[in-house]
Amino acid sequence: MTGAHGEAPPFYDVLRKRAPVLEALADGPLTQRALRDALGVSRSTVYKALQDLEAAGLVAPCEAGYRLTGLGRLAWRRHDAYLSRLDRLAAAGRLLETVPPDHHLPLRLFEHGRVHVPGRHAPERPLDRLEERAKGAERLRCLSPSGMPRYFEKIHERVLDGQQTATLVLEPPATDRLESDYDDYETASREPNMEIRAVDGEIPFALVLFDDDELGFFGYEEGVLVGAVFADDASVLRWGRRVFERYRDRSEPT
Repeated sequence: MTGAHGEAPPFYDVLRKRAPVLEALADGPLTQRALRDALGVSRSTVYKALQDLEAAGLVAPCEAGYRLTGLGRLAWRRHDAYLSRLDRLAAAGRLLETVPPDHHLPLRLFEHGRVHVPGRHAPERPLDRLEERAKGAERLRCLSPSGMPRYFEKIHERVLDGQQTATLVLEPPATDRLESDYDDYETASREPNMEIRAVDGEIPFALVLFDDDELGFFGYEEGVLVGAVFADDASVLRWGRRVFERYRDRSEPT
């Protein structure tokens, strides 16, 4: 919705410009002094912000200072959700940049998926999500440039316990590393419910199918994990199955 001359109505300008005040009031009423302290701004800045927000119907004075109106709470929730989507898009952008131009990922993977990126205090976040989801899958299909040595033993254990069947399609250096690093590799490779295959050439990303319920996509940059996205969208799952089977058809048992 725009004004007569194509300009955004003042309401939207106020919401964008005064969002920090709305955020400060989202947890409950505050006085002007408390707002100044919370935001680290001057008295005049808080006064003008409250004037603008009150005129727009987003805040109202109360005994405890100022509070969000019903419209203000709704506007803040929508604005906060919008900012969260922008953060997810930024994370998705980094993942998309790791994919070669000739590999077209379905945009619904990012529109409907949940992006997990390494954090300063949670560098293993994408892999933690992988293991959490893999534990509950009866059928695991994995396409990866890495042999996932950290998880290979756990997968083997679940297969031995009859909890899971697994098919791994890997690059030859990854299978070589598993063979040298995992003492029970030969036993694992002979398990009827665990198939380990190698495909010539590079695999540009990792893809994991958890049953037919969810897909995990992992992007790498110079061998370093950038992040992952998990989605259960039906069209994304169809795409993932096609990609996995295409690589599997080109691979050979180890």
